[in-house]
Amino acid sequence: MTNSNQGGGSDERTRLRPSPSPDDERTKIRGESLAADAEPKPRVQEAPNSKTMHRAQARAAPEAQMNLVPGAVIKERFVIESLLGRGGMGIVFAAIDRRKQEARDPNPQIAIKILNADFRNHPDALVALQREARKAQTLAHPNVVTVFDFDREGSNIYMTMERLRGRSLDDVVREARGSGIGRAAALPIVRGVAEGLAYAHRKGIIHSDLKPGNLFVTEDGTPKILDFGISRAVPNAAAVEQDSFDAGSLGAYTEAYSTAEMIDGVDPHPSDDVYALGLIAYELFTGKHPYERRGAIKARAAGISPTAPKELTRREWRVLQRALAFDRQTRPADAGEFLRLFFGVTRLQKSLLAAVCVLALVSGFFWYRSYQAGGPAVPFAQLPTETQEQFKSLMTDGDKGWQFYLKDHNLVILYDAVDQYADAYKLHPRNRDATRALERAADAFLEATKGQPEQQRAAAEALAAKSEYLAKYAPLESIKAPATN
Repeated sequence: MTNSNQGGGSDERTRLRPSPSPDDERTKIRGESLAADAEPKPRVQEAPNSKTMHRAQARAAPEAQMNLVPGAVIKERFVIESLLGRGGMGIVFAAIDRRKQEARDPNPQIAIKILNADFRNHPDALVALQREARKAQTLAHPNVVTVFDFDREGSNIYMTMERLRGRSLDDVVREARGSGIGRAAALPIVRGVAEGLAYAHRKGIIHSDLKPGNLFVTEDGTPKILDFGISRAVPNAAAVEQDSFDAGSLGAYTEAYSTAEMIDGVDPHPSDDVYALGLIAYELFTGKHPYERRGAIKARAAGISPTAPKELTRREWRVLQRALAFDRQTRPADAGEFLRLFFGVTRLQKSLLAAVCVLALVSGFFWYRSYQAGGPAVPFAQLPTETQEQFKSLMTDGDKGWQFYLKDHNLVILYDAVDQYADAYKLHPRNRDATRALERAADAFLEATKGQPEQQRAAAEALAAKSEYLAKYAPLESIKAPATN
């Protein structure tokens, strides 16, 4: 098992869209694929007289060129241990944080990402990495890598982050080519990535380069989103302050996971991330890229139409088909909508929820609040037999997830258990077994994130979004809305 924030070489490279030359405004985009075991570095368009020399130097030994070898110290603080991997923008090393050692921190190990030679020579390199660090720091979520700081020393521009232990999803996808990893293994990954994306989208941030090489699965099974280096702000999003720098000016993208709009340079949209998520989900379920690793424009021109994965229900496939649509208006608007559609409630559950809403409107607000504070309005025995059976099945599945969590402390499985309990609660609102299970799971999340206020707040927000009951659960409410001075 790889011990790395970026395991192995990526099949797909983040590309820089060349700036049109004064003599030719029709500069083309050239998609390239890489060998898994020998990834060349991304290139930045340069003057013809320096291109050959620069590429030779970049391929020779980027670590030695920057004097980043085991034992090297950055900023008199971070001691390089080993190379973890290379990404589109930078090189990632394992390192020891001396300040943490001095403070007797039990885990002084970190990962440090340093801009590679090509990106370092780009005029916006410093700004790009600083923006990545800042954006990632605002995304305190269990499915987004935790970023600590951003700085530079001499020519080395770097960012420090949590050190992950597990495997790059790129390795997982590569090993499962032709077969997929199975529904049971794929669903938690798809859900976790979608949860992290949905959180970013609510914050007004679009990843813009989602692909297996920018995803990581930790040893406990938690999927993590990496590399917000070319993430974009949602146009006119109130959640993001205005910034004179736009990562779109880098013109970077990965063709096999890019929408036609991204390749054409159209303004970013959250549904661009949904398209990439759909591609990744399809690869996990089937073991192959739905469009034969072609970009959206080429795939549409070739008339490629993916077949339904055998492990998906018809409803799930319809949602995934929408995510894979070439036209932006057909795709789910953002990851939150994808989550609701793909993992959402059944028609029966929606009907029951609608009935509850009508009841609340007819009976009046105060009666409804009283009803919310009490037990079930309808005894369990009086529910339709089908509803009773569905409730029991959901609770059983949730309990299985809870037991698995107690054994392995896998937060992804705990998230799944909360979903089962929340759906059961929707079938029979105020059911005491369901409320106890939801409270128990929420308390476990709070305990697991104790001492990590940002991650705890993110978990509280995610749980509140999953369940109407948890949205009003006092311990979560106090964390979501901390007291202000």
